[in-house]
Amino acid sequence: MQCLLYDYSDKRKITQIIMEPLKISDIVKATKGKLIQGQKKLQVLNISIDSRTLKVGDMFIAIKGKLTNGHTYVPEVLQKGASSIIVEDERVEFEQWKTISIIKVENTTRALGDIARYYRSKFSPKVIAITGSNGKTTTKEMIDQILKTKHNTVTAPASYNNDIGVPLTILQINNETGILVLEMEMNELGGIRRLCDIAQPDIGVITNIGDTHLEFLYTRDNVAQEKSELLEAIHNKGTAILNADDSAIIEMWERYKFKKVVLFGIDKFANIYANKIVNLNEQGTEFLVCNKYKCRLNIPGVFNIYNALAAISVAREMNCPFEEIIPALEAFKPALMRMQKIEMGKITLFNDSFNANPQSVMAALETFDKFECSGKKVVVLGDMLELGHRSNELHQNIGKNIPDSISILITVGKQAKQIAEGAKTFNKKLDGIFVFDRIQEVTDKLVDILANNDKILIKGSRLMKLEEIVNKLREHYKDADKR
Repeated sequence: MQCLLYDYSDKRKITQIIMEPLKISDIVKATKGKLIQGQKKLQVLNISIDSRTLKVGDMFIAIKGKLTNGHTYVPEVLQKGASSIIVEDERVEFEQWKTISIIKVENTTRALGDIARYYRSKFSPKVIAITGSNGKTTTKEMIDQILKTKHNTVTAPASYNNDIGVPLTILQINNETGILVLEMEMNELGGIRRLCDIAQPDIGVITNIGDTHLEFLYTRDNVAQEKSELLEAIHNKGTAILNADDSAIIEMWERYKFKKVVLFGIDKFANIYANKIVNLNEQGTEFLVCNKYKCRLNIPGVFNIYNALAAISVAREMNCPFEEIIPALEAFKPALMRMQKIEMGKITLFNDSFNANPQSVMAALETFDKFECSGKKVVVLGDMLELGHRSNELHQNIGKNIPDSISILITVGKQAKQIAEGAKTFNKKLDGIFVFDRIQEVTDKLVDILANNDKILIKGSRLMKLEEIVNKLREHYKDADKR
């Protein structure tokens, strides 16, 4: 058995951390833990939360995750040669492991953050933190693309943006790290404040405010309040980089005018703005930055211009010249499952299945609507999760606003049924509406209805795992080519 606590289905993962040495005594002090046994002077060179990647001499932190409990894997990591362990439960059997250093804490997830906070205090990188309802990961990757050519940069992989991912990312830095780029996302008030307490950001970016995590935050005002915790955390000499076209963010900013602020948007009101925009549809967009620097993004969606403007704003704060920024953006390729274009014979698929909320779904639909297509346009939409008491309403609104260019709507999941209901209620002129509970049913239907020159968009929340539809379709058409 092996322990994998977080799998974001991305090639870039942190499960093994290479770090500067820490003494057990430092870790005990940082976590306010109790050293049950072992030597205080023992040095920890690596920390692991994953039994699969743990190596001889590593410290193992037994995180209690949503799907599994790291304490279950303590015997395995001991046999693999862990030098030390952090646990919550003293009842784990250690008798035969007399040379192992064991630290007991109240909460292992919090202990991971405490270690990262102490570790962060030993170094002085410029810390950039990004939050928002949409665009965080793409903005983070764009910033990394620009800065990594001239700076020793550590950037969070995939969406390592919570109370596990942020500490793990921080533990990658060392004395040579010049810039640390973090993504932050929590579903409770006070969550981002805790992450900022660990990371101590110098530059804070807020991309936008939308209907995310309403199951826990209840209202969009609370979403805005959660994001504003990043502004609260920036020190007086720091910089806030904000979306000038988002009214909720501008209202938020008015409470923090003592901060240095850089505004970005599609308006000359902003400090960094885009104008003369040309939508190239599938091929991306072209625009001028501040009416002077021509830029072409090779990823579709006008919404990605906002991500680029946020990245430009950060880069300018780091004194990067436009002559270096623009080529880096033009070479940018998005992470997997973000409007990822996949050709399957004469069928074109757009895999945007990494995550979904009402704003990102509508942005994807509006982008897809403008793509030229000589065949059918097919949309597969999965559940948008964590929308709380407004879930039915927000799903139905998607159905109400399905673009007229869409021929077939397929939904998958219990909540996504409301998208179909919305489309039926508002008499959307679709050639077909299909409602399914399981991914395999969707795949079977797509195989039946797809034909040459069709285009298909797939989007849903991360836990829906709609990329499995993509994988099954690719296998089918690959096998079909062989026949």
